[in-house]
Amino acid sequence: MTGKMKWRKNESREDRQLESTEKTREREVAPQLPTSGQVLGAVVKRLGIDDPILRSKTARRYFSGRLKDRVRESKRAEIIGAIADALADIGLSATNPSGNEGTGQSPSLAAVLDWHALNWDRMRGFLLPRMAQVYPSHLGAVWQVYIRLAIIDLSLRTVAYLHFTGAPLSTLDFLGWISVDRRGRYLNEMRREAGLSLMDFAEAVGVSASAMEGWLYKGVRPTRNLEKIAKAFAPGPGNEPSELHRILSELRRLYWTSDIAALLEDLIGAEAVANIVEHLRQYTSQLYQVMDGGIAGETHTADLVELAALGTQSSSSEPLLAALIILESNDVWKEDLLAAGSDWIGRVLSVNLAIDKAEVETLIQKTDSKILKNWDISNPKAYDHYRRSLELQSQGRIHEAIAEVEKAAELDPLDPANHFTLGSAKGYIGANTGDKALVEEGIRACWVAVTLDPNWILPWTEIGWLLLKTGRPGEAVTHLKAVRPGCGPLDSRYYEALGTALEQLGKYAQALTAFEASLELNPDNPKVTAAAAVVALGSGNKAKYNEYRKVALHVGISEQEGKLLELAKEIQAHLPPSDHHEACDAR
Repeated sequence: MTGKMKWRKNESREDRQLESTEKTREREVAPQLPTSGQVLGAVVKRLGIDDPILRSKTARRYFSGRLKDRVRESKRAEIIGAIADALADIGLSATNPSGNEGTGQSPSLAAVLDWHALNWDRMRGFLLPRMAQVYPSHLGAVWQVYIRLAIIDLSLRTVAYLHFTGAPLSTLDFLGWISVDRRGRYLNEMRREAGLSLMDFAEAVGVSASAMEGWLYKGVRPTRNLEKIAKAFAPGPGNEPSELHRILSELRRLYWTSDIAALLEDLIGAEAVANIVEHLRQYTSQLYQVMDGGIAGETHTADLVELAALGTQSSSSEPLLAALIILESNDVWKEDLLAAGSDWIGRVLSVNLAIDKAEVETLIQKTDSKILKNWDISNPKAYDHYRRSLELQSQGRIHEAIAEVEKAAELDPLDPANHFTLGSAKGYIGANTGDKALVEEGIRACWVAVTLDPNWILPWTEIGWLLLKTGRPGEAVTHLKAVRPGCGPLDSRYYEALGTALEQLGKYAQALTAFEASLELNPDNPKVTAAAAVVALGSGNKAKYNEYRKVALHVGISEQEGKLLELAKEIQAHLPPSDHHEACDAR
């Protein structure tokens, strides 16, 4: 439960066990979001893609997701390119009307994979420090919303590709067969069309009857036999190369797509996967008709190329998304469509907050009677106001949250949590509206929390942040370095505040030390990693600049932050040599 409440002295062993169980449960709910490298590594492993580049030590480092094992951007591009080359073999059409079969297909697919990898890492970096805690059993809902957004993006790209290549909408019919229980029936139908008996088929591929029955009737994937099956199905003794390639692509399309769907089932469940696959077919079909009918305006070849390359980020996507919103009857998917063109992060975060609210309410219902019986709450009504204030803050309704926590502080003035929450909320509003008087009220409220609980680091750190928000980095450093004995343990947010204050004073070497202490405790924070790169450059340590810049890109900083890092490097390169920063740090 939230808040800092003390047990009564007469607590029972059962009560202590309950507390221990809940604390253990809380530690287990920290959200686990893999990096793009880990996601792509899982895809490569599940599909059994075999390529020397993907077997290299560099690829293994990328797939590990470990920050210490990061890879250079050029190597990362090679890895994604190799995955794209393999996936391009499942092409959506057998031939390209332009006569350039396969030309440009792999590079464009690499660009799509690269965009989604960067987009995921940026979102992951943004969400991790902001996500409320969600129990592992419910984390699938967070995955679901991102996958739904990705499916909307894929629908736009796919329909553009179909129109550009002249491929019919029936090209996507295979999506109805990609579940494990149906893909065997699809393979069996291909066998019949090839005119092969069961015995002839097994003999042509060189497998036992039981292995063949597993493929046809149990959905088993013929892992290393797709090329043999394609040769068995290809007509004529010479196995015409173009026809052989078409059949092999069809098989890979069936099994690889099915395996990716199975990978998603591990995350979000079979029912959710069936729903998103159906929406991929539905949206592609609807968009195909919308574009054919000119409902969203005349579509030119250049627009199709842009849509295939950029998906939801294309300027051509707006009227198409608007058309899908009109046709969609499901409220959840409507919310996804509204966010797909502009705000993926906001959409994922809103779903996460909704889950958190529901889980908190469930936990409250299970434990409220125990809390009210055993914890020293002088006024249960005060706790209700405090709890309501947290809910309002999560919704961004800060003014209403302040009113609620003020009531909580009036009713229970000895609970430090009430005063810290009040101070933080007032300081946040004051700093963002330029109301310095309100910020001072926030600082005073945090001091009350410090007085009531001298060993609680959070309000002490918050005072430092509020001093920074009002342009007083010198005071912030003095305050943070004067942290009271026993107040702690010092956390990543404390060191981030100290590093930020030192950076603003131009004490870059000291700031780097503080940021590194913060990253020791929370290595996934992209904001602190980027800040560490900047101050490393400012202190003349180019090696650490390059190190933290790569880490920042790996954990997912925004495109704008990435440009700022490059700009900082350019500015530093044009500055005359100076020992100014060392002198500042010495002082």
